[in-house]
Amino acid sequence: MATALVQGTRDPDFFVEGDVYCDTCRAGFVTNATTAIQGARVRLECRHYMSASGAVERSAEGTTDAAGPYRVELVDNRGAEEVCSVALVSSPVPGCRETEAGRDRAPVTLVQDAGLATMVRRANPLGFLKDQPLPICGDLLKSYALGTAPSY
Repeated sequence: MATALVQGTRDPDFFVEGDVYCDTCRAGFVTNATTAIQGARVRLECRHYMSASGAVERSAEGTTDAAGPYRVELVDNRGAEEVCSVALVSSPVPGCRETEAGRDRAPVTLVQDAGLATMVRRANPLGFLKDQPLPICGDLLKSYALGTAPSY
């Protein structure tokens, strides 16, 4: 799994992990036709919770491995002062590079006293949209009792 490191030389405070996929049906969620993306780039962005401008104070990028997961290490976490999210940056897959606002990022809680025994935090899966849905998608989505894929 590819790893990116942010600031400092001490051990990481948090590991943020997640998956990136190609939404081959343009469904907005993982389906049986979804494929993992190797080499997709994501960015962990942290902003001060009181920032009027919303400017990113710290960021780190990670790259997915062959199975689609990534891991970003965060060193020198500032705890409750920051609000962080993971955002899609780029896809190396031709025909699967489109992002959709609202589905192109996932919030991540990086608070040390959250009652969790591990410093690994999971972000929701993030997906790039395929230019044209695969031919099997209509039947696949019907099997989910959803009808057809939404048009974009």
